[in-house]
Amino acid sequence: MFSSLTLEAENSFIMKTVGLLLPGILLSIIFPLHLFSQCANGAPASTITYDSTVTGNGSSSTSFSFPKFDPAIGTLLSADIKSVVNTTYSYTLENITASNQTYKVRVLRSDDVSSTALDPSSISLTHQTGIVNTSLSSGQSFSYGPKPMNYTITNSVTDARLINFMGAGTVDFDYEGSTSTSVTATGQFGFNFSAADTTVFSVTYQYCATSLLSSNLLFFTATPSKGRVLLNWRQMNIENGRSYNVQVSTDGRIFKNIASLGENNIGAYAYTYLNNESGRLYFRIEQKNVSGEIKYSNIRITDPEQAANKVHIYPTLYTGGNLQVDFPYKADWQINIYSAEGKRMAQNRETDAYNTQISLPAMLSNGTYTAEVVDIHTQQKQFTRIVVRR
Repeated sequence: MFSSLTLEAENSFIMKTVGLLLPGILLSIIFPLHLFSQCANGAPASTITYDSTVTGNGSSSTSFSFPKFDPAIGTLLSADIKSVVNTTYSYTLENITASNQTYKVRVLRSDDVSSTALDPSSISLTHQTGIVNTSLSSGQSFSYGPKPMNYTITNSVTDARLINFMGAGTVDFDYEGSTSTSVTATGQFGFNFSAADTTVFSVTYQYCATSLLSSNLLFFTATPSKGRVLLNWRQMNIENGRSYNVQVSTDGRIFKNIASLGENNIGAYAYTYLNNESGRLYFRIEQKNVSGEIKYSNIRITDPEQAANKVHIYPTLYTGGNLQVDFPYKADWQINIYSAEGKRMAQNRETDAYNTQISLPAMLSNGTYTAEVVDIHTQQKQFTRIVVRR
């Protein structure tokens, strides 16, 4: 259907896409992209990509979600947002005046992506095609297209906002894309416009993988407890001259050394970090051997809000003496120690207690056990793994 417009008129159409769209015959807008060539020991950065493909026919807006980056698998370097768009548009123009007319047609494209992960900024762009000049006699029609509009947009997040892309859950985006036409003329005309597109929108995480100590590292734990975090790790094999740096981060990306320990003759290590931070903390162990090779442990995350409601037992590497048990509130508690096969090996009861100390039976052989702590009245349970190494 044709509509009558006078002088400079504009027909606007909202495109439904999951991507960033820009008009143009062949257009590529590239934002500064921080490239990382290598990680520790010259290793290249690893990548994880999540993408979604959506077709649009010129209506409305949409939202989409991608999983966040799990910091346990490495150190996040960048979150790269990318949109690859293949679209076509067409229009028909008719001179409905009694005289010859010249028309100038331009296609404009406006794209906006907003997300709390991008705060305080967002991605908002407007672009336009060149002008198409058309001369029509009275009653004459002109059809233009279909014409391609193929382009790629990239935007890389490398600053403090990276924390918004990390952890559990999803990172969510709201996208609005609109296309419009500007028609300049000296008389009335009829105009009809249509568009269709396919958009591949993606988020790529570039990260340095934690070169896990794999078979050499039995475990690494970070246990928060009343203003401190208790770190324990154990190596299976002893290597003379090897050292360990304990590292902490407030964003899971930039780590600083807080302690250095040398290799000992039992392969068991413990460190207490006095926690003056109010937010989430990330810990890892940097291992360095005599040749200079560096490897990293898994990242362990502590959250004060979650820690406030948890039972804390330490040390989780038991070499003798007593285990300290801190309860989240004053109540009646039962502590059960189970073997790997599920057999109960010990039991303790505490009445109206905030904390206690228990000793494990001398008969327990070296191995892995589970400590079950039960609120006797509510029957709520929490579990902690204990490694016995005498």
